[in-house]
Amino acid sequence: GDAAQNAAASAAFVENMIMLVLSSVVGSMSDCRGRRVFLAGSFALMATTPLSLVLIQISDSASPYWYYSSKASHGLISSFTICLTILSDVMPREMRSPSYGLFLATYLFGFGFSQIMAKSLSHLTVAIAAAILLQMGCIFTVLIFRETLPEEARRKALSNRRCEEGNNSWGKIILRPLLELSILNRNTFFRLLAVISLCSGMIYSSDSTLIIYYMKNQLDIGYQSIATMFFVKSLVGVLVQIFLLKLVIGCLQEKRSLVLGLTFGAIHNVLWGVSTTQTGIFAGLIMSEFAGLHFPILVGMRSVNVGEEEQGRVQGAFFALAAIADAVGPVFLQSIYRETKDTIRPGPGFMFVVAGCVYLFGAVVACMLPADKANVTVASTAGDEDSERDPEGSHGLIMS
Repeated sequence: GDAAQNAAASAAFVENMIMLVLSSVVGSMSDCRGRRVFLAGSFALMATTPLSLVLIQISDSASPYWYYSSKASHGLISSFTICLTILSDVMPREMRSPSYGLFLATYLFGFGFSQIMAKSLSHLTVAIAAAILLQMGCIFTVLIFRETLPEEARRKALSNRRCEEGNNSWGKIILRPLLELSILNRNTFFRLLAVISLCSGMIYSSDSTLIIYYMKNQLDIGYQSIATMFFVKSLVGVLVQIFLLKLVIGCLQEKRSLVLGLTFGAIHNVLWGVSTTQTGIFAGLIMSEFAGLHFPILVGMRSVNVGEEEQGRVQGAFFALAAIADAVGPVFLQSIYRETKDTIRPGPGFMFVVAGCVYLFGAVVACMLPADKANVTVASTAGDEDSERDPEGSHGLIMS
């Protein structure tokens, strides 16, 4: 009902705010303390959500707010951020974007498989299975998983942290999240990446949720058809990330590939906005997976343009920015929908047309990226020193 929807919205808001404050700090701490402990912690936090569902189903007195509280706690440590940082530790720079795509494909495959579990098992069995799997992930990380942070990178990160903390005051400790986020303002390249990430994040995080409500409420598409379309969509996403991403990067390099992915995002949103049939919506869903090309490329660009001792910090900072986009995007598009849902022109699909314009603006900004830093293969051949150098000389000001 409305109470559950409001509670879910509140939990998502709290999770995003926690991620905004702590994501960059946790990423920076992982540069100093290693990735394994934070990965194990993220699994432990995620396991509390299915455990709370088990508790609710076996006890009539259990409050549903245990579930919503556990969902909000996921913002303390982002497993997605830590996993991407681990890949940055172990993969060569020119192979990072394809490796992020492979990781995303695995995630999409798991998402598609989870839909099959939900259909074939009871709610309680699914919750128990999810809790066991996440706990096994935590145990595996603690007992078997090897630490990936290079020792030299750890020493550099600890040295940088000691220099910062040498003249630290309580004010700086309190403002630590803002100091960690300052990496987004390091130079023009990072500022442009921040704008692109904000544009794509606002829409990318909103599309999958809003299109479901749109299909059901405006086009009267049944839930079974929606589930089937999303299953096919996930399979296409797996194929795109595994096979097409590396091929596109090899042909166009990263900058043009990023522009291409954002352009696909604009096209499929406009297609949703003007479609009045299930076929048109389904075509847009398939095309949205080609828009997913932009995500691993963005992650690769920011990874290759910092040193090994800052991989956690940069990924955490950009995921903090993603938390802002996740909070703002749905509210922004829903406000447009409320004003246009009962109109003939521009019509209820106008929010997707606006979303396409936001994607298109991100594509225009991507065209402004300097090719020597945006094209990861080119940047990696310059060596680690060039990739870590601050072209505007602002790094010393930020870290002091």
